[in-house]
Amino acid sequence: MDVYRYLELLLIPVTNIVTWFAARRKRRNDALSEMQGTIDMLVQQNKTLYKELVDTRRELAEARTKIDILEGNQERLLKENAELRAFIEKKTK
Repeated sequence: MDVYRYLELLLIPVTNIVTWFAARRKRRNDALSEMQGTIDMLVQQNKTLYKELVDTRRELAEARTKIDILEGNQERLLKENAELRAFIEKKTK
């Protein structure tokens, strides 16, 4: 056998090993790229949900303020109503 035949026999396994390592690295890079895409999507969804949460909390705080105002008005009206009833009862006797 001549030298070229030995090189040919040696070159086949070497190229297979190099190809396997290259493909392995590409698969890892592809997997990492997909994971990064998923992470980016989750971060975007998290930002959206956080914004909605902040908006909802602001609306809740505004609603609580309005409820406090309405409760104050109700107490005032109940007091006025009681005073008017007392006045009417006093005048009708």
